[in-house]
Amino acid sequence: MKKIINSNYFYAFISLCCAIWLFVAVSSPGVGSTRDSNQSSTSTANTKATMTVPLQIQANTNDYYITGYPESVKITIEGPSALITATKNTQNFNVYLNLKEYTTGQHRVQVKVSGLNNELTYSVKPKYVTVNIQKRKTKSFTVDAEYNKNSLAEGYQAGAASISPTTVTATGAAAEVKKIDRVVVEAVLPKGIKSTFDQEVLVQALDKNGKTLSVTLDPQTVHVKIPISIPSKTVSINLKQKGSNSNNSYTFNSDTKSIKIYGSQDQLDAISDSIDVPIDISDVNSDTKKTINLADALGSKVVSTDPDNINVQITVKSSSTNSNNSTSTSTNTDTSSTDDSNSSTTNNNDNNDGN
Repeated sequence: MKKIINSNYFYAFISLCCAIWLFVAVSSPGVGSTRDSNQSSTSTANTKATMTVPLQIQANTNDYYITGYPESVKITIEGPSALITATKNTQNFNVYLNLKEYTTGQHRVQVKVSGLNNELTYSVKPKYVTVNIQKRKTKSFTVDAEYNKNSLAEGYQAGAASISPTTVTATGAAAEVKKIDRVVVEAVLPKGIKSTFDQEVLVQALDKNGKTLSVTLDPQTVHVKIPISIPSKTVSINLKQKGSNSNNSYTFNSDTKSIKIYGSQDQLDAISDSIDVPIDISDVNSDTKKTINLADALGSKVVSTDPDNINVQITVKSSSTNSNNSTSTSTNTDTSSTDDSNSSTTNNNDNNDGN
């Protein structure tokens, strides 16, 4: 046995067996080869993807104005999964309309695609687009501001609107530009607005019937500022008694001698340099101080005042006190008359005695 193990033939046999085992192991499909096979299968399997892409125009846009085409179309591509993924990520292809050979008028044109890998197939929706090609024209227009004056709060008025920039350019089909009657911004004022309107507003080109025309305006928006304020003036106040009390008379005094009144121009024009402020004394029987709300006191004569309130000192003089004072004065006068009569009688007697 030892001779066999130590012989060269034994080692040669063992080496041969190992070589055969290694050859079989390498040649047999294993886990690693299965994974590689799956990856290869995945990369070569076909799949689909749909994308929305911009539709480009190839035409002489300096001389022609083109309308009617959509801004974007849908394209469905099909092919190897890895290639589909790469195409979706890069979108290195073009979808376009070639209008270079078309003249003015309406045309039905096929949507074309360029730049896609040859291994991909595609379909576009819509496949055909109807376009309208017209001579191009550009013209400048002054922008006017329009708004609803009924949105202003009571008594408030709007000044002249300022627009920046004051002019815009309209570009479109020559026939469409010719229809432009005016270019306007329609400022939407909040209901009851009391402060200046200051916003960016969209510009519109209108025909003589007020219909919006299909032209391109540059710029598309302008800055609109409409000053909104309420007229005012300063007047003196006259404190006037409101109501009556047969037993008392009243005097009024206030540290406030003049006020600022706000209202429509018609309201202010109806008021001179002073305004009567009624003081209700129906519940006043003694000296007191009242705070008068001017808006309530003046009613519809004005919209508001500054200040809103004034303090009035009311002094009461009782009619019964006046009557007593008058009676006392009358009694004194009668006594004086009696004394004068007696004095006169005495003087007459003295004269008689002398005679």
